[in-house]
Amino acid sequence: MGTMSGANFAALVHILGFLTGAALYAMLMGLVLRGRPIRTAGSWSASFPDRLPIATAILGLMWNVAGLAAYGVRDLGVGQPHPFLMAVAFSALGFLPAVVVHSVLISSGQQLRGRGAPILVAVSYGVASVAATLQFWGVREASVPSSLAMQVLTISYGALTVPLLVMTRKWAGWPRRWWIIALSIFAVLAIRFSQHDQGQESWLTELVGHHASLPLAFAILYQDYRFALADIFLKRALALFMLVGVAAGLFVTIAEPLIASSTLDGDPVVAGTLLVLWVGTALLYPVMSRASSWFVDRIVLRRADYAGLQQQMASIAAEEESDERLLDRACALLQPALSARTMSWVVDPAGDSEEKFAGSTATIPVPTSEPPRYVIVVGPLAGGRRLLSDDEQILLNVANIIGRRIDALRIMRERMIQSAREQEMGKLATEAELRALRAQINPHFLFNALNTITWLVQASPERAGKTLMKLTALLRGVLKSGTAMVTLKEELALISAYLDIERERFEERLTVRIDVPDHLLETSIPSLILQPLVENAIKHGIARARQGGEVALVARSVGSDLNADGARIEITVSNTGSAASEIEIAQGRRRGVGLKNVEERLRGIYGEDALLQLTSHPASGTEVKVSLPISYHRSESEPGAAGRRA
Repeated sequence: MGTMSGANFAALVHILGFLTGAALYAMLMGLVLRGRPIRTAGSWSASFPDRLPIATAILGLMWNVAGLAAYGVRDLGVGQPHPFLMAVAFSALGFLPAVVVHSVLISSGQQLRGRGAPILVAVSYGVASVAATLQFWGVREASVPSSLAMQVLTISYGALTVPLLVMTRKWAGWPRRWWIIALSIFAVLAIRFSQHDQGQESWLTELVGHHASLPLAFAILYQDYRFALADIFLKRALALFMLVGVAAGLFVTIAEPLIASSTLDGDPVVAGTLLVLWVGTALLYPVMSRASSWFVDRIVLRRADYAGLQQQMASIAAEEESDERLLDRACALLQPALSARTMSWVVDPAGDSEEKFAGSTATIPVPTSEPPRYVIVVGPLAGGRRLLSDDEQILLNVANIIGRRIDALRIMRERMIQSAREQEMGKLATEAELRALRAQINPHFLFNALNTITWLVQASPERAGKTLMKLTALLRGVLKSGTAMVTLKEELALISAYLDIERERFEERLTVRIDVPDHLLETSIPSLILQPLVENAIKHGIARARQGGEVALVARSVGSDLNADGARIEITVSNTGSAASEIEIAQGRRRGVGLKNVEERLRGIYGEDALLQLTSHPASGTEVKVSLPISYHRSESEPGAAGRRA
């Protein structure tokens, strides 16, 4: 194998350079089309502000794609490029600066500014047309690119920069100056093509000459898509340029010397080394992409840390108890991070607003389960910024945080209102008390169960699903209507589901022991008579103790013959942990909703034949013992029938 010549290296530069240019102009095309106007009434809007950037993207793609095909044929040794293909490529290249001249001289309303503007625009397009004609004329003699055409472009566009500077000298803003600088660079570099000698230039001349159009693309992006240029275009361009640079560097420093030193065709060492270099370059690209993103975000744009901002918003939500104050603080936090001129919130009376992102403005509904509902309104962003994907995502995430907090605050307020109402409830009839108990599982437990499931969704989705199924089973059992009496087995199933949910909340702090003989499982007892006792054991015993404790449910029969008169069942619910004082026990029996309902329901069903005894021991905890007549007859009618035997 021989050494790599300058022409061979220029071939590599051609391929990499044209691929890079095609990728960059394709990015510009995609970026411009994102802002394409919506078709209305069967036709495009008369004002199409992106037409010149689109023209730039199309011409740039034509130059790079056609140039890649033409020079690829030549550099790969397949043959000489077809003159017509070369004419197409160089004609597209000649029209690029004409589009730039047009862009420099238009106002924000897409109208030409200045008396001489139409003349300069007409001259620039005329020069490009003349150059294109000369290129296609050269097809007949296979002399493409035409040296005369490139000289016309160089002289004409170099001369046009002078009146452009004069005409725009009093215009505000530097972006137009950048366009003129880019135009001057193109005019200077285009002279290289007038000396084109079919690939005998140095590799540096090849690279610079063939890609003199890139400054034009960057100038247009800087004028109309300044922020997007840095955030979308520049990130990928830097990563791509780094990849091209690393690939070229590895080839020159490692691959080319190795190939030159090898004397065997198909040398396995050379092949293995090239394979390693290819794989290594591919693996480096994600690192380069992250590095370019960090550089643009932190150094060029100085953007806010959205992950930290989201955590800060979560902390604010946790400490706020007012809907309005929470929304105010969210807007104050987001406005400087997004460089928004204005950011506010409004009430959505109809509750039918939809999220909408339109360039530099947005409306984001706050997702709440019940009205009143709110909408966050983002005003125009400063510096020509447009909302990008991560901007949109942080807005949606913050809206979700606010919505969850507002729902939680409303649940807490409802719980306080309901608790106040429960304190005012008088004595209810037995069946009315049962319906009330079914309809109002302790909101405190339900709130904690939902919080537990919310935490498990992130920590352990599988456990969250199981816990949700247990909560569903519990609610189905509680809200089941039409049955005043259930078997002890059915009541234990409901209590087990309740305890499983509480174990997810208390984890190792809660242990459970259930001891019920099989022959008592079919005994009839009033429905929902034990669940409030178990709940009280956890609420007043386990929850108050730092180390937690044990909840035990034990059932025993009194009397040797279960079918004999006087046979009874004693069910004991006890807990270790914090013990209640005598005063607390008295207050609980007098004012507590759960225990009071249990006692009054037992009295209404069994009269004086049912006993409820509550004792507390500082050393061992609290114990509630319920003594009932044994019955295997389940009544579906009046409560008093529950005491009859089959």
